[in-house]
Amino acid sequence: MFVESDNVDKLAVPPGFVPLTSFTLKRVKNNEEACTSMAFDGSKFGSESADINAEKLKDASKKRPWINYDQLNHKSEESETEELDMNLPEQACLPKGVIRGCLSCSSCQKVLASWHPEEACMPILEEAPVFHPSEEEFKDTLKYVASIRPRAEQFGICRIIPPPSWKPPSLVNEKDILETSKFNTHNQRIDELQVVHLKRKLMRIKERVKEKRRKTSRTGLEYGSGDGGTTDPDNAGPCTRDFEIGLGPKFTLNSFKKYADDFRRQYFAKKGKVTDPDDTSTVFPRQWEPSPENIEGEYWRIVENPTEEIEVLCGTDVETRVFGSGFPSISSPRESSEYREQAESGWNLINIPTLPGSLLAFESFDTSPILLPRLSIGMCFSSLCWKVEEHHLYSLSYMHLGAPKIWYGIPGRFYLKFEAALKKKFPDLVEHPEYLHELATQLSPSTLKSDGIPAYRCCQDPGEFVLIFPGAYYSGLDCGFNCSESANFAPFDWLPHGQNVVELLSEQCRKTSISHDKLLLGAAMEAVRAQWEFSLMRKKTPSNMHWKNVCGKDDILAKALKSIIRREATKREYFCDSLHSRKMENDFDLTTKRECTICLYDLHLSAVGCPCSPDRFSCMNHAKQLCSCAWSDKFFLARYKISELNALVDALEGKLSAVIRWAKEHLGLSMHSCISKDGEQSTSTDVKQRGS
Repeated sequence: MFVESDNVDKLAVPPGFVPLTSFTLKRVKNNEEACTSMAFDGSKFGSESADINAEKLKDASKKRPWINYDQLNHKSEESETEELDMNLPEQACLPKGVIRGCLSCSSCQKVLASWHPEEACMPILEEAPVFHPSEEEFKDTLKYVASIRPRAEQFGICRIIPPPSWKPPSLVNEKDILETSKFNTHNQRIDELQVVHLKRKLMRIKERVKEKRRKTSRTGLEYGSGDGGTTDPDNAGPCTRDFEIGLGPKFTLNSFKKYADDFRRQYFAKKGKVTDPDDTSTVFPRQWEPSPENIEGEYWRIVENPTEEIEVLCGTDVETRVFGSGFPSISSPRESSEYREQAESGWNLINIPTLPGSLLAFESFDTSPILLPRLSIGMCFSSLCWKVEEHHLYSLSYMHLGAPKIWYGIPGRFYLKFEAALKKKFPDLVEHPEYLHELATQLSPSTLKSDGIPAYRCCQDPGEFVLIFPGAYYSGLDCGFNCSESANFAPFDWLPHGQNVVELLSEQCRKTSISHDKLLLGAAMEAVRAQWEFSLMRKKTPSNMHWKNVCGKDDILAKALKSIIRREATKREYFCDSLHSRKMENDFDLTTKRECTICLYDLHLSAVGCPCSPDRFSCMNHAKQLCSCAWSDKFFLARYKISELNALVDALEGKLSAVIRWAKEHLGLSMHSCISKDGEQSTSTDVKQRGS
């Protein structure tokens, strides 16, 4: 019922309906659409309905205290997003190519689409190098990776084929895992991996990130948890990458294999006889299997020129802690006794993150996802969209069983150029680079080549490894049902990559998965311990020799630490000289990774706090934004003084007096432990002479 126009000015807020906060009306996108949606049949209202004076109604509405009218004429974040949506081309409605599920079964399927061999879009790429280590070379994993790095890193990826004698058991092929262990699947719309759809994804990602910011800003935090730790699951880094991928049904490996095989058989089947375009012979459908090249050409046709909606399923980042690894574990009595050699191997992906020489061994959180291998279970056309490893870590992937996987890699030296190409295609990424890693993009390698970005290809078969180098963007597609496993590791040459990423993530207010400073300091202290044992106790063990080889004035460990010290010294002098300083307790980040509540920078070395909020901390750059308290109320926490860190550098460079000082003060090693192999005790005088 409409009110008389004369009474419009008397309208008031209904009792109990006054909200605590104001809200903003969104502007109407299309006036015609709005009028149509609000149209009504006037005949349904009686003569008591009066004409509304539009001007009076407008004036009265502006008296409503719960609406912010001062924002209606300004360009808000919401209107920017709406404009982005309006400027997009109309999305073509494609016919369904795959119908999944019915009333009685959620995992059955009918494939209506079929192969278009005459329209294949096969990228012409150079193959990444393939390496065949000998039995002797294969014994030391990190040493072998270091030996091939000068030749392989320039390609971003490479393939490693183990010697014939290395045949690890594929535990995922055991009956109890095949038939009983279930995993979650995700939907992937292959036809929506093209640019026009990605622009829509970017718009929706922007909305999601803005909503996160609005929620966190109410508590005075931006992307941070209240205790300065990593506790908010919504802010977890890698999981947001698959934002546009929905959940599918659960499968066992056996049931998923049947589903995947059925899809490929239906998609590539033809009535009557089938002619392989790469072969002059004619074969029957049941006898013919598509080659990886057939599947690859069809895949890029779907991505670049889709004619139907093609939806497939995949199991990505399946946790081995829950599902189980395909490799035997040394912690399992049965597996370690039955497969002792493979359980202890450095190529076992359970072991590689924490091998001697991998800095991830100094990650103190045993449950950290970065230390755990991850399973990937795919089917024909399932995709690994362009990505770079977290913290630009090394990644090693092993194919346990199934159909081949095709990989594409971009060398790490083209990392910035690749991201510039993405920003060119998605201009919003220039102002919001934090959205870059939210996108699931599958740009064609051919497109990248035209932008001057080289991409290399390799085809991985079961029993083979694919190695990803730091900073390399990579993607891939599966040629059928398969199961692979991957893990990260961090040899010493990764250190410069890791430090650069930490600074970049801080600028973008993105979380870090590991503490780079903690790993570096852990490695430095282990090196000092090795120097102590080597120089003072004459213990020339392989481990001590290994650590000694990475120490010295020009070696990478000392260089990385000097870089950290320069950064810390500058910031402490500029920001914190006037603050009351306290010694950071050893358990400050023992159980929780401490981060700046403003930019999420890791706080292992130093932090700023305030008594007003004992569980919140900031980095030195954002000390003023931590809270509104006076500067004099805040305090500075430091794990080590700059002089102590400089002494650590001296120890790494081989100065024996610095080794003794650091070992005694920070490692708890005493002079009484300096006993040589022949049982003679070294006196303090001998030590002093050797250190002079």
